[in-house]
Amino acid sequence: MNNPDAHELLMTARDVLMSRVFPLVPEDLHYEIRMIASAMGIAAREARDGHRTDRLEQDFLSGVIDEDSSGKNLSDLRASVAGAIRDGLFVESEEQRHCLERILLETTLNALEINNPKVARKWRERQ
Repeated sequence: MNNPDAHELLMTARDVLMSRVFPLVPEDLHYEIRMIASAMGIAAREARDGHRTDRLEQDFLSGVIDEDSSGKNLSDLRASVAGAIRDGLFVESEEQRHCLERILLETTLNALEINNPKVARKWRERQ
């Protein structure tokens, strides 16, 4: 028996929406249909990749502030890094600052892979 996951279900529904429903909808509602299809695509990528990107971010952030990430959720780690930035931790060491910058860029690109893959690909190609 085939048990599609959330990503597959959302992408199938999105494909049906755009191929079968969109052509039948009055033109004044095309923007709304495209917006719904876009949201479905984001939700599908989040269902497929969200846990992995969150785990990567958690590992990156715990590494940049040398903290054990066990017992801390992603929100806590983000707050710890934000506090370290406010406290000037990354000002004194150029090496630490560059490490933080690389981590923040990679984290942003990982999030863009879910929210806007075309933009993420363009950024990755430029690097």
